[in-house]
Amino acid sequence: MLNLLCCGKKQYKTLMLERPIQINTSAIGAALVIAAASAWGMSGIFVTIILENSEGTSVSLAFWRDLAAFITLFLFTILTNPRKLKIERNDLPWLIAMGFFLGGFHIFYNKSVMLNGAAVTTVLQAAMPAVVAIAAFHLWKEELTREKIVSMIIIFAGTAMASGINVFSLEHTNTAGLMAGFTVPLFYAGWSLCGKNLVSKYGATACLTIAFGVASIMLLPFQPFTSHPLPLNPTIIFAFCGFIGISTFGAFTLYLLGMKYIQAGTASIFVMSEIIFAGVYAWFLLGERLTSVQMLGALFVIAGVVWLSIKH
Repeated sequence: MLNLLCCGKKQYKTLMLERPIQINTSAIGAALVIAAASAWGMSGIFVTIILENSEGTSVSLAFWRDLAAFITLFLFTILTNPRKLKIERNDLPWLIAMGFFLGGFHIFYNKSVMLNGAAVTTVLQAAMPAVVAIAAFHLWKEELTREKIVSMIIIFAGTAMASGINVFSLEHTNTAGLMAGFTVPLFYAGWSLCGKNLVSKYGATACLTIAFGVASIMLLPFQPFTSHPLPLNPTIIFAFCGFIGISTFGAFTLYLLGMKYIQAGTASIFVMSEIIFAGVYAWFLLGERLTSVQMLGALFVIAGVVWLSIKH
């Protein structure tokens, strides 16, 4: 009897050692994408801190962000895989366009944060998938299904509600804030569309490196005519380091790592948690409060993007 028990224990141990450890890669991917969303959600907080504590403008902050991000990504790519930076001549126009839209996106994002607040701007930029669907229909003849149309209607309705537009009394509407806010998803979609076919060819890091470089060059001629986030103080330095390290390099790195484990459509659903993170950050750190209509609009945007991602 004792021998049988000993043999049984040995066989059990052997089976346990030979049995491969099961790792839930989907859970890892989801956790990484949500972590990226939490990092992106801090963008508006850093923008607010920098611009409220300095003489900087949306244009100058966009320039310094793009330049710092370019230097960081360039050094990272050179050290890890320099071959990725060898770009074919035919692809240069698309990369230049990607950089143009990226630079514009950062300008209008910064402006919208100052005029509309960090939480509202995050909701507005989430309308990007709907803009991409419309553009893809016209540019590449991608099918515009009934489900996509319903999703876009929900997203645009939610965007209008979150923006605070007053259709009954336009004189009480923040026109400049609306223009900046609605431009954010347009430029966001622009650089996403330009990089659509390039990312699979060169990798996201290489594309972003060149795009940030182009954006820096594009914004450089405007710098002598605008004020900069000076004088530097510990608050501005800390916020800018967080802006680059957490909300730019850190967020993109986490997102790209997460994309290795889950599909793009699934990732786009999880990244919607940025709206929740941004709202909590803005409430806790900046004292921003969304109205009940704006909250409902945010839910509309999330529901529309999730529905669009599932059906796509």
